[in-house]
Amino acid sequence: MSAPLRFDGQVALVTGAGRGLGREHALLLASRGCRVIVNDLGGAYDGTGPGARVADEVVALIRAGGGEAVANYDSVEDGPAIVGACLAAYGRLDIVVNNAGILTPQTWDSLTRDAWARTLDVNLTAVFSVMKAAWPVLVRQRYGRVVCVASPAVFGAGVAAYAASKAALIGLAASLQFEAKKLKMDIKVNTVIPQAGTRMIEDFAKDVAEMQAKQGKKVTHRPAPPEAMQLMSPAKCSAMVAWLCHRDCPHQATIHEAGAGYFAQLTWARSAPLFVTEAEGVVSAPLPEHVRDGRDTLADFAGGDMPKSGDGSMGGPDALTRVVEHLRKSKL
Repeated sequence: MSAPLRFDGQVALVTGAGRGLGREHALLLASRGCRVIVNDLGGAYDGTGPGARVADEVVALIRAGGGEAVANYDSVEDGPAIVGACLAAYGRLDIVVNNAGILTPQTWDSLTRDAWARTLDVNLTAVFSVMKAAWPVLVRQRYGRVVCVASPAVFGAGVAAYAASKAALIGLAASLQFEAKKLKMDIKVNTVIPQAGTRMIEDFAKDVAEMQAKQGKKVTHRPAPPEAMQLMSPAKCSAMVAWLCHRDCPHQATIHEAGAGYFAQLTWARSAPLFVTEAEGVVSAPLPEHVRDGRDTLADFAGGDMPKSGDGSMGGPDALTRVVEHLRKSKL
């Protein structure tokens, strides 16, 4: 193994760092020399209930190990307060790990507008709040590393509000990367999709099971067995987060999976293009039948490409560019 990755002299803000994934991210960064702001409001997994000073426990562990850390109990919806606390404590901010989130137990049938709004407020709008406050600091330093923590729910899950809020983080991260690119600064913004056994997942499963039982429905959510939870320890995701936070990391607007010692990078994939233009003898608007009859082409990913994120091209070349080039080639 090559030289160890260190974070000496740097400061990281980890939101939702009192338990689960955030706790492990904070502990790992601190063990590598990073000074850490351990932010956690201390509520229940769905954002309700009285706050517990869980951030203090993580700070105590870091200090016991010889590291530096301070606790912060502000809500992630108050980004200026959190970032202000970082600057007051250490005078700088190099790394932001947007980990905090809530998961309301309502599935689609019982999902209310209030639960929907509350989930997006914490999981998405709060990240906006933190980054709006942190961004000027990173720009002044001309340096920064940002990690947004999404979820496998982005692929579709029974918790629509949670899935939507986490999927939106991917677009936000790519847009922030484009802002950094325009400024030509060493600011990298990436997204992690962790797969881990956490208190949130356990408590959610219990609450949904109780809800289903009360409603006389088949119980579909059950807590995972202890051996599975051990294999899916949150600590096994943190290596990816730490790498994306490191000065040497070149990744920009990427999406990575991490869990149980497994890591992978995800990307967008575009199929081979189906053209319905003058070159194919169609002068007017294409018909639905053209699309139906082109299904094999649209399923051909080997003949397609992989759109890039974070460069401002919005997945380009765009449709107009592609069609113009297609028409030009058809006349050769």
